[in-house]
Amino acid sequence: MRNGRWINCGLLFVLGLGFVAARAMAQDPRQQPTTPAPAKAPSMQAPVPAGKATQLPAAANQQLSNPLPEKQGIDPTTAVPPQVPVDLLAQNQPVIVKAEAYAGRPYGLGRVSFRLRGGDEMMDRTGAVMLSDRENRTLYPVITGSPFRTFLQNVIGDRAGGGDPDDMHHVWFLFKGDQPLDISISSSGLANIQVPVENARPRQFDRFLKQWWQAFNAANNDQIEASDYPPIVETYLTIMIGKRLGLEVPQRFKGNPDPLMQTFALLFNAESIRLETIQNSMLNGINPAPANLAMPQPIQWTPLVVNDLPAGIEIEPLAYCVPEECFYLRFGTWKNQIWLQRLLEEFGGDLGRMVQLRGFRYKIQSKFLNQLAIQSTEWDQLFGGNLIDDVAVIGTDTYFNDGSAVGVLLHAKNTLALANNLREKRQQFALANANLNATIQTIKFGEQTIELLSTPNNRYRSFYAVSGDCHLMTTSLKIAQRFLESGAGIRSLAQSAEFQFARYQIPLIRDDTVFVYMSSRFLQELLAPQYQIELRRRNRIVTEMMMLEIARLVATNEGLPRAEVPALIELGYLPANFGYRPDAGSFQAVGETWYDSIRGQRGFFIPIPDLELTNVTADEAAWFQSRASFFSDSIRSLDPMILAIKRFEYKNNIERVVFDGRVAPFGADKYGWLLARLGPPIKQEIAPNPNDIIRLQASMQGDENNPNVPPHQIFAAVQDALDPNVDLRPTSILRAIDTFRDTPGYVGAWPKAGYIDWVPGLGGAPDPLGYTYSRLLKLWRLQWDGFSIISFDQQRLENLKPHLRVLESERPAQVRLVIGDLVNSNLRNWANAVNYRRGWQTSVANVRFLNLLTQQFRIPPGLARPTAERMLDVELVCALGGKYELSQLPTGRQLWYSTAWPSFSRPVLPEEHAAPLLRWFRGLEMEVSRSETQFYVHGFLDIERQEPESSLPSFDMFGGFGKLFGK
Repeated sequence: MRNGRWINCGLLFVLGLGFVAARAMAQDPRQQPTTPAPAKAPSMQAPVPAGKATQLPAAANQQLSNPLPEKQGIDPTTAVPPQVPVDLLAQNQPVIVKAEAYAGRPYGLGRVSFRLRGGDEMMDRTGAVMLSDRENRTLYPVITGSPFRTFLQNVIGDRAGGGDPDDMHHVWFLFKGDQPLDISISSSGLANIQVPVENARPRQFDRFLKQWWQAFNAANNDQIEASDYPPIVETYLTIMIGKRLGLEVPQRFKGNPDPLMQTFALLFNAESIRLETIQNSMLNGINPAPANLAMPQPIQWTPLVVNDLPAGIEIEPLAYCVPEECFYLRFGTWKNQIWLQRLLEEFGGDLGRMVQLRGFRYKIQSKFLNQLAIQSTEWDQLFGGNLIDDVAVIGTDTYFNDGSAVGVLLHAKNTLALANNLREKRQQFALANANLNATIQTIKFGEQTIELLSTPNNRYRSFYAVSGDCHLMTTSLKIAQRFLESGAGIRSLAQSAEFQFARYQIPLIRDDTVFVYMSSRFLQELLAPQYQIELRRRNRIVTEMMMLEIARLVATNEGLPRAEVPALIELGYLPANFGYRPDAGSFQAVGETWYDSIRGQRGFFIPIPDLELTNVTADEAAWFQSRASFFSDSIRSLDPMILAIKRFEYKNNIERVVFDGRVAPFGADKYGWLLARLGPPIKQEIAPNPNDIIRLQASMQGDENNPNVPPHQIFAAVQDALDPNVDLRPTSILRAIDTFRDTPGYVGAWPKAGYIDWVPGLGGAPDPLGYTYSRLLKLWRLQWDGFSIISFDQQRLENLKPHLRVLESERPAQVRLVIGDLVNSNLRNWANAVNYRRGWQTSVANVRFLNLLTQQFRIPPGLARPTAERMLDVELVCALGGKYELSQLPTGRQLWYSTAWPSFSRPVLPEEHAAPLLRWFRGLEMEVSRSETQFYVHGFLDIERQEPESSLPSFDMFGGFGKLFGK
């Protein structure tokens, strides 16, 4: 699915750009940060080049300390919420069956076998069963043979469990010294045992070590599979421990050798990049090569040519001030931005949580507007009035999590009034934040001026410039300068022929709610050497910040709380040459915040266009050149991407959002294995069955490897009916469901069988009724009147016979997708049950991670959550909508749990539970077709709103998609 992934990336980038930017603009950053309290500690030191350093706070050598979880309102040592979950009241003492320990160097090995009693299901599945010893000599314990393995088997279909009885557990651990151990096993109760330390034969010890290592890796794999947060800690621990003990380290992240996939991963800040960085640096060390080479030459793109543009194409005034290398997200009115903001707020706060339950939330939503030093409530009052005629978001990237180069562009109805208002508010903001050294200064740019409101650490960085009636507030000085140049007629978006052609295709008269345009220059600049190499450096810096924090936790747990970086390297906690930087910078923790000496505060780095990057290492040059060669040979040119969205009133509380888009298929020559299998656009479609609620149809054909596959249509459907034998009662939510087999659907082909013939075991001659059957797959095939259809249910195929026919469609397309209203269908309970199981699994995995920090690093439970969130730079959230709280056992021990969890011993699916998608989704129709260079997408999405607007145009006024994109 390589090609499918990059197509998804492109579509998500276009769609997500609008959602993320609007959400970012909607936050209210009224809570100002506090200056962290000083606390001396070791830090990495490196010379800072003159003229390039960002001013660090005065306490630049402070250690990252464990914060108190103020936002939870919990004292980590005393205060506990008043209610204790029923699952935690058991007070069952574990039954220790056997204990053994063997001396070794540098560590000994031990194992305790025990049983849990009924009532401790929650303790077990959340990883809250803990091993400890009186002298803190035990290290890296791992529990195996637990029902959590069975829990994973039921929930996600993992069948790799061991053979022990469900109630037998083994806790494996390392330990220091050779004296007897006073071991405690803590569940809802407490069991103690003194374990003598014996001397094992070398082969016996090696075998025991291998068993512990297998158990440690299996437990990490289970945790990574069950969770959806970035597995930074698990990856680091596995590699660090394995390398220090000379054990074989499993390499989970082999990396995708495909240059296009690597580039997309870097551009979209994929977590796999950071996981690969940890793995490669821990295993191989860091190359201290000097940055003594000049910047590589940029990729040589073939320029786009636009011919025969008609005269008189209407262009909005705002576009004349947009630099041609910027993306352009135009809302037209502030009211349209408010619509997107409120839509997201109604359904979970971001685009991802509208679709599925997630266990974490990136802390990026408020950074954009916050860094510009403007409060959203003020913007709503100011821009929702009579001062603004048009509004857009522009930028050269969308790296909100690490410091983006973006800005808000306004076209004023009254320039003088708007300028006076904005400058007054900026002055007030600077005065209110004088304790953070907020200042306002004026920067000359030719004959014009740019105003900068900022703090020394980049926490606030807001450039303000005016060109005619256009006003820009941006995080980037370079964008502010280019804005002034564009307003003066130098390389503006409105002047480019490709944008004029886009406005010819999607004219202003449409009055779109959202219009997204990414020019070819924007895409080319993202792939320029400065952007690519700086992105690579930033990923390494942020990754090494995480590694250093984890290494300090590990060293402290092993009795080295004040180890300097050289000692951490020597002892194997960090890789060789850790801290080396080709740009000669350094990073360090100040209180609870990480700072880079060149880029500023983590999360608020100086935007990439504002950094001067001149010299690179040989490795960086070779790395970029491999990508440049690939793009020059395989892609050559980049076409712009366009998405236009317009909303209508449909019926009741439902809005119908119509969308038209165009996405370039990068690398069609080299990555054409999927594109080649798409047949030509066709104007025929298979008639829908009355029971179909989801329908997909696609024109297909053979490719160069399968030239004998004839052109045909593939069609598939899910029907609004469930097998009555499928048990969907709430009490069955932990039972494994064979989702694919139980899905009430079918897949077919017409007028030739095409790829259906590839299904094994179904190639024989059909019986008189048209059927063949595969005993191996338990799959039926119907061949009837030119149709070839497969399903697990023969009766479903029989019911299709009267409805099999071909219809003429309104316009040609290669792919058609229709999804009905699932919330009012028979599939609702099934979808909710599957969604709930996944959400519960994710929520449990978060608490297992907090317990992992407590067990492996001896972090107090009350400090585990803020430590985890700071380390991963995310907010851990319960996917079921509950709150994570600390509870106290009768024994005095504190544990994390979620207020939304059901009983672990007798789980019941809550009647009120609804999958996020079912709360708002009421239908979708979409068509996709492809020309030689583009994908064309158009359709509509039905959204149920809590408070629908009454001023929307009726969908009856929609005149159809018409002659879209020249078709």
